[in-house]
Amino acid sequence: MTLTDFDASGVRFEVSNLTEHFRVVHHGGETEYTAAMLQNLRNDDVLFDLGANVGMVAIHAASICRTVAFEPDPGYRRRLYVNSALNPDRKFAVEPVAISDKDGSIVLYTDGDSGNSPSLVDERGERGQVTVTARSLDSLIAEGRLPRPTVIKLDIEGAEILALRGAKQLLTDPERPRALFIEIHSTFLPSFESSAEEVYSLLDEFGYTDVTYRAERGGQTHLILHAS
Repeated sequence: MTLTDFDASGVRFEVSNLTEHFRVVHHGGETEYTAAMLQNLRNDDVLFDLGANVGMVAIHAASICRTVAFEPDPGYRRRLYVNSALNPDRKFAVEPVAISDKDGSIVLYTDGDSGNSPSLVDERGERGQVTVTARSLDSLIAEGRLPRPTVIKLDIEGAEILALRGAKQLLTDPERPRALFIEIHSTFLPSFESSAEEVYSLLDEFGYTDVTYRAERGGQTHLILHAS
């Protein structure tokens, strides 16, 4: 099924299958969380959207603040550009890298155009794979090419632990991001030799202890945290 120029709450998306239709129309079952994220954004924010997929959050956020969308999957990145073009009044930058704990190359597992999220873990043992560039947030910020984020969204299928490990300087700096929107994928974290407990420990160590939103959904914990 292909639905082009599909209108969702004033935002236009190209939708190629039922999974993407669900993601766009119902925010992947996370309507409340998405609304909470957008309500927490300010006009002077700089949002880093890690795991932008086809732009479900980035395109909405771009009407509020400066937005940088990170999407390493080539297929989803192409769709991200298409959806950006469908919404010319909502400009955002696109970074074609995976966020990890160090710079280098990393294997990304993907189902192509199925609508399922790419991951650094092949949980079913049957996904295609592509080698992509990996960067740490600390390295990217030190490079000076990107603006410093004031808010970071992390929805990266268990790799949130890698992103946090690679952002210690950023997240402990006096000018650190004021808020984090993070999905903790408890079922994926063991594949990264980690756990939800380690994620919470790092968040506490970095001073993100003011939880203003929390919800559980199918092995995922959705959090909005502010620096205390």
